[in-house]
Amino acid sequence: ERREEQEAQRKAKEEKTKKVGNDEELLAELKLQGLNEDQAREMAKEMQQGEKLEGDDDDEGEGEDLGASVARWMSEQEEITKESLRDFNMKVRWQGHVNTLPADHLGCILKILFKDACASCDLSGKLPPTAVAEKLKAPLARWAPVLEPMYRSIDDVMLGPDCVCSAATEAVNEAVQASNGTEAAGAAAIVGCYMALREDDILPDEELLMGCRRISSEHPSTVLEKFVEFLEDALEDDSDEDEDE
Repeated sequence: ERREEQEAQRKAKEEKTKKVGNDEELLAELKLQGLNEDQAREMAKEMQQGEKLEGDDDDEGEGEDLGASVARWMSEQEEITKESLRDFNMKVRWQGHVNTLPADHLGCILKILFKDACASCDLSGKLPPTAVAEKLKAPLARWAPVLEPMYRSIDDVMLGPDCVCSAATEAVNEAVQASNGTEAAGAAAIVGCYMALREDDILPDEELLMGCRRISSEHPSTVLEKFVEFLEDALEDDSDEDEDE
């Protein structure tokens, strides 16, 4: 009996140690998504309470992939504030996307915004990049309280720009295929997305340039090459101004 009691105590200790480790991992993940220590602990507590009640909830969202869950969450929002990011994180986790990261979330939101903008443009003929950029001005400004902290929480200097720029190419390619659009219009639309991101200051020019260069190496186009040159010139001018000061 004593041996069984010791074994039970050992297992209980292991479970407690495992739980502490899992809690610390969750806190670290939440901090990566832009929350401070107190906010992360509060959200972790609410998540744990939500998991206990999960069996009593309805099946809404069950089996959704991340993109579908994000789209549903976006459609439910009325006013976007700094608190929206907290709501987003909690609901994404509750919907079973525990292992997703800020880059995944940011990519999904941007892809939805980019596709909506492209859907309202004529992709069958000549399309100036500014037409897409103009369509994105209001949506990006509306979602900025969520997009900007999401981007800042990506701690990989390569992953952030890659996530943002890839979201544009994926969204535009899908929109072009759905509308039987032209390759030229698609290339212009991609640059229009990048122009809008730059206008809204989602990411700095040097990081946008990094992402655009990678996309240009995989999906080269004249309009993208010109935009890369524009960014390079802009950064060079900024550098010259800094030296003059």
